[in-house]
Amino acid sequence: AGDPAVLAVRDHGRGVDPAEVDHIFDRFVRGGQSRERAGSGLGLAIVRQVAHAHGGTVSVETPSDGGARFILTLPGAAAPDA
Repeated sequence: AGDPAVLAVRDHGRGVDPAEVDHIFDRFVRGGQSRERAGSGLGLAIVRQVAHAHGGTVSVETPSDGGARFILTLPGAAAPDA
């Protein structure tokens, strides 16, 4: 198998409340700060489901200077024989 692929997305918005970090990838969960906007709370749950279906993971970090950093990791594939 090859090296894993890692995609990190960082924003400098409101971030994720540390009290909600353990639940933001659950279906129909909407953080306190996002309840005023439209949405069903499925987006991050779908990301986690797709990541797991491909043998990967998704996580979130809450940087000390604000915002959020989401990390998607997918396993690497073996290089095809030439």
